[in-house]
Amino acid sequence: MFWGSVQKGTNTIAVETINRKAQIHSLLLFDIDAVSMLLTGISCTNFKLLKVVDFEDALLYSVPEDLGNLFHLRYLSLKGTKVKMLPKSIGKLQNLQTLDLKHSPVDALPAEIKKLKKLRHILAHSSCLNPEGGFYTARGVRGVHIREGISSMLDLQKLCYAEANNGRGLIEELGKLRQLRRLGIVNLLQEDGRPNYLRLRVSLTNSRLSYDPMEVLQALPNLFDLAISNVCGGEFFCFTELGFQKLKVLGLYTMKGLKTLSIREGPLPILEHLVILPSPQMEVTSGIRLLNNLTRIDFWNMPREFACSMLPQDGQKYHIVEHVPHVFFHEFHVDGRKILCLR
Repeated sequence: MFWGSVQKGTNTIAVETINRKAQIHSLLLFDIDAVSMLLTGISCTNFKLLKVVDFEDALLYSVPEDLGNLFHLRYLSLKGTKVKMLPKSIGKLQNLQTLDLKHSPVDALPAEIKKLKKLRHILAHSSCLNPEGGFYTARGVRGVHIREGISSMLDLQKLCYAEANNGRGLIEELGKLRQLRRLGIVNLLQEDGRPNYLRLRVSLTNSRLSYDPMEVLQALPNLFDLAISNVCGGEFFCFTELGFQKLKVLGLYTMKGLKTLSIREGPLPILEHLVILPSPQMEVTSGIRLLNNLTRIDFWNMPREFACSMLPQDGQKYHIVEHVPHVFFHEFHVDGRKILCLR
């Protein structure tokens, strides 16, 4: 067994030493800027026993073509690196369970990814914050393009985010993944269809729908966590009778053009947590008082007048949230300052 460390200024010697060794178990890099040069001269064959590789925020532009030689690898993170493409040899990582590509330029997964039968988590998204009117609002979330065959990855539990513009075929394949617990889809179109899962957390972002998406989502029988952001679905959202029977967490973020949020008696019977970051024109509905199991509400960037109207003393709208134990008001400024107001 060989355990080694690489310090600043010793990279050439380290490459020669590592290439002479076999069965390396651990490698510590103390000069993170030298990672790219170090990997250029090293064969992955010498790292066959590695189980975890984490290059988060390293100045890394590519990974070795023989990455697939890390047969025992279970965790691979390229989060925050400059890597744009994964090698085809990734299909040989039969023990890989987590692939973290967050905030990296990788925008597509190779077709060989479908060979990874033990893969559980694909984390591949990046988001932008756009300062508007002194506050941060979400400008967009980018996912990864996924080719045909993902339905063969039966152990997959988390996929955030996938680009839906591959069409209905992707949605149908996702519906076959019975272990899937969390799914993020961006750029969903009306004709792409809808997923239906056992117990599901759904994030719907940057979607262009000509209809109220609640009509589709409320029919999912086991949806327990729903986040909707930057969805253009008209001016009216309505939670109708018998909808969202198992939903416990609901987040509505930056709903462009939304004016009316209607909650009728009957839907959301076990909802516990509600998060609202409204569009400039949206008014909070009095239907919140019908949500008897609600234990927490988080309002973001609401007008100060609205927050004052929710105060127990003389608040004109206090009756809407009177039954909720915890009500928070947050402000997120461009300078990063947060103000938390608790009723």
